[in-house]
Amino acid sequence: MEIANSHQLIPEILAPAGNWECAKAAVENGADAIYFGLDRFNARMRAENFTEADLPELMTFLHRRGVKGYVTVNTLIFPKELTQAQQYLRTIIAAGVDAVIVQDVGICRLIRHLS
Repeated sequence: MEIANSHQLIPEILAPAGNWECAKAAVENGADAIYFGLDRFNARMRAENFTEADLPELMTFLHRRGVKGYVTVNTLIFPKELTQAQQYLRTIIAAGVDAVIVQDVGICRLIRHLS
């Protein structure tokens, strides 16, 4: 007779959201987290995205409902963009974002340094 593992991990449900309607739908349908791009350093620049100005309200909305918010910073950051990227990441951190999805692994060190 096998005993079930009571500490079995349940996968997180992560849903994309490019606007408020998508974010609300993901939350209402049980997502544990959403991921989204903002207006810069995002590989989906032609798609609908949230703005930096939306971020504090969006994170408050998510956290009040027990949902995490992950921002995509999934483009390569060039040396001439580092100052801009640093301020951008400070805004993301200050808003209480739960995670950042990166392409440029060098940005990981910058995020750790800033946070």
